[in-house]
Amino acid sequence: VNDVSGFGFKHIRVIGLDQIRCIAAFMAGAFPLWFHKIHVINHPRLFNVLFNMIKPFLNDRVRDNIVFHGNDLRSLHQEVCPELLPEDLGGSGELDNTAVVAAAKKLDNHFKEHVERALATVQG
Repeated sequence: VNDVSGFGFKHIRVIGLDQIRCIAAFMAGAFPLWFHKIHVINHPRLFNVLFNMIKPFLNDRVRDNIVFHGNDLRSLHQEVCPELLPEDLGGSGELDNTAVVAAAKKLDNHFKEHVERALATVQG
C-alpha cells in the first residue's frame, strides 16, 4: 500500500526517462521481490501524469496489478484486510516496521547494485 498524498510537482520535475525506465524495470521484476498487487491511495491528479509516463514501459501483468483507490479507504479494505493496516489507513493493526527499515538500510549497497543492473538492462 502506497500513500502518495505528498506527491507534487517538485517530484515529477526531477524524474527523467532513465528514472522512469528504472521504476518500470523494478516493478517488472528486476528487483528480487514479488508484488501480488500494488495499492495506491491518496494520489493527487498529478500522480496520474507520472503513472501515464511509466505505463508504456510496464508489462500487462504489472499494469493490471496496480490498483488506485484515491481517498476511498473502503475500496482498499475490500482488497486488503483492515487488520493488516495501521489505524491511519482505517485499520486496526499496529504497524511497527522499524526493524524492517533498519535491516533494509544495512543492505543499501546491495539494493544499489540491483538498481544499477536494472538500469543497465533497460538501457541495453
